[in-house]
Amino acid sequence: MGLGWLEYTLGDLCKFKYGHMPRKTDLCDDGYPVFSGYHVVGHATTYHYEEPEIIVVARGVGGTGDVKMSPPKCFLTNLSIVAQVVSSEVDKKFLYYRLAGPKLWELRTGSAQAQITIDRLQRYELRLPPLPTQRKIAAILSAYDDLIENNLQRIKILEEMTQNLYREWFVKFRFPGHQHARFTDSPLGRIPEGWEVDTVERTFAIFGGGTPSRTVPGYWNEGTINWYSPTDLTATGSMFMDRSGDKISELGLAKSSARSFPPFSVMMTSRATLGVISINTTDACTNQGFITCVPNERFPLYTLYYWLKENVEYFISLGTGSTFKEITKGVFKTIELVIPAPVIVTQFEGTVQQLALQVLNLQRKNTTLRRTRDLLLPRLISGEVDVSELDIAVPEGALA
Repeated sequence: MGLGWLEYTLGDLCKFKYGHMPRKTDLCDDGYPVFSGYHVVGHATTYHYEEPEIIVVARGVGGTGDVKMSPPKCFLTNLSIVAQVVSSEVDKKFLYYRLAGPKLWELRTGSAQAQITIDRLQRYELRLPPLPTQRKIAAILSAYDDLIENNLQRIKILEEMTQNLYREWFVKFRFPGHQHARFTDSPLGRIPEGWEVDTVERTFAIFGGGTPSRTVPGYWNEGTINWYSPTDLTATGSMFMDRSGDKISELGLAKSSARSFPPFSVMMTSRATLGVISINTTDACTNQGFITCVPNERFPLYTLYYWLKENVEYFISLGTGSTFKEITKGVFKTIELVIPAPVIVTQFEGTVQQLALQVLNLQRKNTTLRRTRDLLLPRLISGEVDVSELDIAVPEGALA
C-alpha cells in the first residue's frame, strides 16, 4: 500500500438513507426507473436524486450487500440504501469500486432473511489513497465499464432491430413480396397462402431437464457439461449463453433426468420467472425449470427464437400454479403456431444471422472486458498496483 493512505469509516464519508415504497399515484408506464435493490421493477413520475448515487442492497432481493451505481434520476425503494458521498476526501466512483464485489457481505445480519443496516455501514472501516490517486484508479476501471456499456447499447439496438423485423414479417405479414400475397383462413386467423398452422409437438422437438443428486460428488466434481439453471439466464439476460454457473459430469447426466441437447438450441425458463429465453452455444442440459426447443429446417434457429420471444405473454397466460406460474411441456406441445413458407424463412434466417453473430461477438468481448476488469480491480484499490505516478487523464466532470 502506497504512502498517504488514510483510514476512515463509511460514516466519515457518506450519509445514508433508505429509499421508500412508491405510492400508486407515483407509478406510471414510462417515467423514471424504480429500483428495488438494484433491479428495475417499474417506473415513477418522480425521482430521488439528480446525480448517480451508490446503492447498497439492503435486503430481500437475493443480493443483500451488493453494491451498484444508480443511473441519474431514479426512484429507490426501501430495499435500497443510498450512500451519498458528503466528504471531499473521497471520489464517488472510486468508493463505488472499493465497495463493489463481496466486500460488504460480512455486514449482513439475520437468520431468516439477511439484511444490512445503516448503523453497520456507518461503522465499516476502509483505507483510502490520496484523492488524485483515487481518481486515476476510477478512470482506469471506468474505461472498462464504458466499453462494456457501449457494447450493451449496441447489443440492445441489434436485438430490437431483429425483433422488429420478425414482427414485421411474421406478425404483421409485411414480408418481402407481401403486396402480391393472397391470404386464406386458418385456425389462427388469416394467413398468407402457402403458410401453415401446426402444433409445437409436430413442428420441433422439445426437452425438459433434471438435477443430478447433490449428495453424489461424482455427478458434479470436475464436471464438463454445461448445466443451466434459471438463475444463469435471469442474471445475464443475454441472447447467447456460452457457459453455465454449474457443470455436471457424464455420470451425472446419465444418472438424472437431465437431457443433453445440441448447440444452438433455444432454452426457455418454464416456471418461477417464466419466459426468459437464450441460445446455448455448446452441448448442454438444464434443470427441470426449462423447456428447451431444438430448431430444424422447417422452423430454424432465429425463427424459433423470435417466435418464443414474441409469445412470452401468451405462455405466461397458459401457466398454472398458486406460488409461481409454470407452463408444462404437455401444455406447450399443444400450442398452435404459424409456419411461414420456406422461401420466406430462408430469407429471414439469412438476414438475421449476421446481426445475431454481431450480438454474440459483442457479448464475448464484454466477457473478456469484465474478466480483465475484475482481475485488475482488487490490485488497484488495495494499492498493490501503484498508479500515483502514472500520467492518467481524469475525465472532466468526473464524479467527486
